[in-house]
Amino acid sequence: MGDGIAAVERLYLYPVKSMAGIALDEAHVGLDGIAGDREYAFVQADKAEKSIFPWMTARENSRMLLYQPVLEQPPTAGNSEATLRVKTPDGRLAEISDAALREEVAGGRRISLIRSFRGMADCQHLSLFSLATVRALSREAESDIDHRQFRANFYVEPLSGQAFEEERWMNCLVQIGDRVLASVVQRDTRCMMTNIDPETGVQNPKVLRTIAQQHGGDAGLYLTVVRPGVIRRGDAIRRIPLPD
Repeated sequence: MGDGIAAVERLYLYPVKSMAGIALDEAHVGLDGIAGDREYAFVQADKAEKSIFPWMTARENSRMLLYQPVLEQPPTAGNSEATLRVKTPDGRLAEISDAALREEVAGGRRISLIRSFRGMADCQHLSLFSLATVRALSREAESDIDHRQFRANFYVEPLSGQAFEEERWMNCLVQIGDRVLASVVQRDTRCMMTNIDPETGVQNPKVLRTIAQQHGGDAGLYLTVVRPGVIRRGDAIRRIPLPD
């Protein structure tokens, strides 16, 4: 079964790239990651043909994080067609395809909405972050840090209670709950998104500066799915070392 290393404390789905996440009690995981994760994204017209990162994100408009996707029900492996609306910062509820919503998000840029059922994550299928590491970074940066600033799919409490322990989980498989199997493939190189408060959109440069100066710019892990299944809050995570 492998060695127990952590427990899942929080789960998040991000239906729209760079908008707020939705907290879940359970997430359906396929070979492309959590069902419905980063399924929609806005693309900047002037970058669509020439950039490997054409997305309109909170890097350009930090208020994007204040837009809250709303689903009638979380998508599952057998039902990925859930109706998606977005609650704007002023409380208006709009369809994801609404032209006025697109203009708000654009902030004067020309953008278009695209959809992919395989998701549009920056790197790998799943992202993991340790809550012990969040607390340690808060102390190092001498700032209050909301765990949501790291935009991970699931947040864990390591059984050891030690911050940054997850860095030692590289090059292994992890089993999450009864079924899901994932390979830990790389550490997460952070960007200025980690500076943005998800409640206010205000930036605190101490966060990324601390990660860059004290941790080589990396914090958190990327995983790729080996075996699909369901992840639930409270699930145990077990490490399965790979053979040499």
